[in-house]
Amino acid sequence: MPTFYKGDNSGRGPSPGLWADCPFTGDPTEDTNLGYHFWDDFISLPVMPTVTTVAAWGPYNVYNTDGTSVQTPAFPAGTVYGGGIFRHTANTAGDAMVIGTASCPFVLKSKKLWFEARIATTSIATNDGQLFLGLAENYSMTFGAATPLADANATANTGALIGFNRLEDGLAVVNTSYADHATSWTNVKASAYAALAANTWLKLGIRYDPNNAARAITFFVNGVELDNAVTQAILTATTYLDNVGFGPCFAFFVDTAGTASYGYLDWWRCAQLG
Repeated sequence: MPTFYKGDNSGRGPSPGLWADCPFTGDPTEDTNLGYHFWDDFISLPVMPTVTTVAAWGPYNVYNTDGTSVQTPAFPAGTVYGGGIFRHTANTAGDAMVIGTASCPFVLKSKKLWFEARIATTSIATNDGQLFLGLAENYSMTFGAATPLADANATANTGALIGFNRLEDGLAVVNTSYADHATSWTNVKASAYAALAANTWLKLGIRYDPNNAARAITFFVNGVELDNAVTQAILTATTYLDNVGFGPCFAFFVDTAGTASYGYLDWWRCAQLG
């Protein structure tokens, strides 16, 4: 096991419970024949203005109707540490934010894959907003006011999505779900995590193992593998999920927030064998 993944799951970085069997060390000189690897701690991106038409921003496509920044704030309150943090501000009904890689080299077919990110939100109030973190068919979607997330917990039907969501009235509940070019979610497990707290970091991850038919896609919270999984049969039966390219995606759509709500993305990482 690479030394990068040793330690406990509660640390700030990638969770050993998810990454222990990943051969990537993160060394930039690593043999590219091993596969594909992406890591961003948000320490070198330019300032993002308000973007009301999808635009390129570093390696990403972005959309945001309110303020967005990359910074190292004292978050949670009183805690300051190194590394960058992507922060989105939303305070009006209909505000939306999306950030996703322009490149989508990851596929849920034949080769093992690992994904994880660390996120937080300042509010879990009723009607605060819908949130998505996971892998998305970014290149097929024109990020906007209703893409990939829309009002009343809807999704856009122009791209596949798989990962974690918190619905508009979801409060502290995080679900594991996917959307196969559908306008609604299919839950792998509703209430997969029911302890989301305001101003508290949470690590969410996905692992795809094509050699495990019963648990082809599994989900992780703070490095702990959840019970419910997507079988290879279910994955194969979908129209798009096993036939498109994916990239990391973080999206937030506000329902009726009356005061500023923040969505934080500390880092994300994705790797797949070649």
